[in-house]
Amino acid sequence: MTKGYIITKWTEDQGLMLQLSYPESLKVDLDDMMRIFYAHITGAAEAGNVLVRLEKVSSNVSSYFTGMDSKIPFMINLMLDLDEDPEIFGETAISEINSNILTYLNAIANEPSKIYDITEELKDYIKNSLFLLERLKNLSKEQRLAQIFTSEKGRKILEILRESAYSRKELRDILEEKLAKSIFNLEITLDPFVKTDLLKQDWIEGDSDISLFLISDFIIMRAPPPKIIEDAKKNLPTPYLALKYLEQVNRFFSNYTPTHDDNLKVAYNMINPDKYDFITLFREKAFPINKIPKSPGETFDEIKEMLNLLEKDKVITIIKDQKGLEWIFLLTDTIAQTFYPEYMIENIREKTSQKKLKKNTAIKYLELLEQFYKK
Repeated sequence: MTKGYIITKWTEDQGLMLQLSYPESLKVDLDDMMRIFYAHITGAAEAGNVLVRLEKVSSNVSSYFTGMDSKIPFMINLMLDLDEDPEIFGETAISEINSNILTYLNAIANEPSKIYDITEELKDYIKNSLFLLERLKNLSKEQRLAQIFTSEKGRKILEILRESAYSRKELRDILEEKLAKSIFNLEITLDPFVKTDLLKQDWIEGDSDISLFLISDFIIMRAPPPKIIEDAKKNLPTPYLALKYLEQVNRFFSNYTPTHDDNLKVAYNMINPDKYDFITLFREKAFPINKIPKSPGETFDEIKEMLNLLEKDKVITIIKDQKGLEWIFLLTDTIAQTFYPEYMIENIREKTSQKKLKKNTAIKYLELLEQFYKK
């Protein structure tokens, strides 16, 4: 599990100092903090991320450093279990949290008279962020597909495996060349591919490395919400609202063309657990705004803020009834749809005829595709 955050700062007169630990019971000694600090400053001491393994406290540390040239060099350390890797949370979650934590830290530095209040707000934010990270480890299948799509590395792996079967080493080499950076923990990166049954890993007799086969592909896009449209055609929740809703849905999809950027927007909404909860809720029926189920401790203002974001992204629409009460409808469902990669059969034939794919590997691939097709 995610253990918490330890935040330090560097000062010229006192060196590395503890700014905050959450929870307060989380302790790491100065020697280990200095190890992480030296991992950052080796070289140009610029802003960036490192992953450091601390055996003494049984932690992997995902650490972000603001750089020695920043006004106050902060080090934001997410403490993980030894068997955890930050990649399991996707490419953006930790960086967004770090950015928000840094906003609080700068506010503390700029407004010393409010240090207590801002620090308490920061602790609340970190508490909520740790809860979010735990939720990101338990995504649904369609959320894992969205996680692949929102990751540059994930999209590139998909692009490579759509061409042919490769060994893990071949995939790593191609990936490093295309992304122009070293790839570590490829197994972690491949995990959502395996858990969503996109990828099959198997040994080919005589090979020294495991081979990777793409046996399913997927698309992410918007789709009309079937349950809500069916209800509206039955004049639910009221004839007036149903008519207004159907007009908006028809207007949207008559002008809708999927694009890469819009599909990315869809995917980011899906991997956000809070937004995804609302999407799955509104797939079932429309709600008056004052009847939306709340999580424990959730405020109406927090719900309203999330609804505004979903409305801006055209995921929901808000329609007033004849009495002026606002109703929330799912305007566009966000879907991740898997499909059989029929195109791979021609790719296998072509790669085999060009001697780029060994015959026994090609036979194995066709067998796996046949097994998947029969399912």
